[in-house]
Amino acid sequence: MGKIWFSSDWHINHKNIAGPKVSNWNHGFRNFSSTDEMNNHLFKTINDTVSQEDTIYFLGDFCFGGHTLTPKWRSEINCKTIHVCKGNHDLHIDKYKDCFTSVQDVLTVELEDCTFFMSHYSHQVWAASHKGVKHIFGHSHGSLEGVGRSMDVGIDAAYKIFGEYRPFSLQEVMTILDSKQIEFVDHHNSKTNR
Repeated sequence: MGKIWFSSDWHINHKNIAGPKVSNWNHGFRNFSSTDEMNNHLFKTINDTVSQEDTIYFLGDFCFGGHTLTPKWRSEINCKTIHVCKGNHDLHIDKYKDCFTSVQDVLTVELEDCTFFMSHYSHQVWAASHKGVKHIFGHSHGSLEGVGRSMDVGIDAAYKIFGEYRPFSLQEVMTILDSKQIEFVDHHNSKTNR
């Protein structure tokens, strides 16, 4: 069995994300000279990090612009197993379900004796968050700290931490989240433990 990886927000072909040289936004976001340069860089770093036998849990926003190219772009990723939680830019991804292992809105999985709640969006509370269930999300491009044992696993968050646009390994995520305290943000707490 291969390794487990988490990622989100690749935004393949999204020129406003690619960088200031091509973006219609005032500043761009990443620093690529073109969408092709960004796309090729992402495919290379993902394939250099993740093997064919590994599993990627991808938390949304696969591409933007040209969704009909989803099968082609998916074929650029060598990893055979990709589970997708839909993001706000994945409006057409259900048309391409055959390209992915699974596609859903949210996903809860048990990995190495830890339960992970996965969603494109950050939540303040999630099922059993007060009991230590971990939450990973995307959408915020490294601009939002998670509540309690939650974190952004998008490639822009990875760039802020590692200096490279690449997925997070299960071990990296567990190390980061295990260093965080459980936060009780509503009536559920360690005393009621409901």
